[in-house]
Amino acid sequence: MAEKWKPILSEPRAARLYIACFFDDAEPYLSMKKSLESAFGKSDYESQSIDTDLLMPLYTNIARRVLRILSFRRQVGREEIVDVRKRTLGLEAGLQQVGRPLVELDPGYVTEFTVVRTSLKDDFHHIYFYSGIFGESLYYFENASFRPFLQTPEFYRSEAVIAAFNDLRLIHVTEQ
Repeated sequence: MAEKWKPILSEPRAARLYIACFFDDAEPYLSMKKSLESAFGKSDYESQSIDTDLLMPLYTNIARRVLRILSFRRQVGREEIVDVRKRTLGLEAGLQQVGRPLVELDPGYVTEFTVVRTSLKDDFHHIYFYSGIFGESLYYFENASFRPFLQTPEFYRSEAVIAAFNDLRLIHVTEQ
C-alpha cells in the first residue's frame, strides 16, 4: 500500500521583539523603559530619538514629537505577539495623565525578511490574530534593506526609522 502524502510543517525561527515608543517627555519614557525591561527582559538595542510631529494613528490621536525603538535580548515566538500587545496596553494604562497614555507603545517583531507590527484596528491589509489584535506587515527585505509596503504608515517610511529596523535585522540575523 502506498504511503499517503503529508506536508512537512516546521516551526518558524524565533523573532526579535521590538517596541516603538512614542512620547513627548523623556521622564515618562525612562519610567516606561524600566517597566518594559521588567516585563520583557533586558533591552539590547535602543534607537536614537527620531523626531516626529505626526499624529499617532493608534487610538489617541495625540501629536507625539519623539520616537524611540527598543529591542530586547530575549527572542520571541511569533505567536507570542498578541500577549505582548496586551501586556503593553496594560503598561500604557498604568502610565497616563488625563485619561491618555504618556508613552504610546507599538510592539511588533523583526525577522530575516519582514517586520510586523500589531494593531487594534481591522483594515484591508491587517491579519486578525485573536483577542482583538491584528498584525500588519510594515517592510519586506530586498536589495540589502527593508522596503515599505504601499500601506505602511507614513511615520514608518522615514529613512531614520528604516535604518533602525535594518540595524535590528542585522542583530537578529547575526544572533541566529
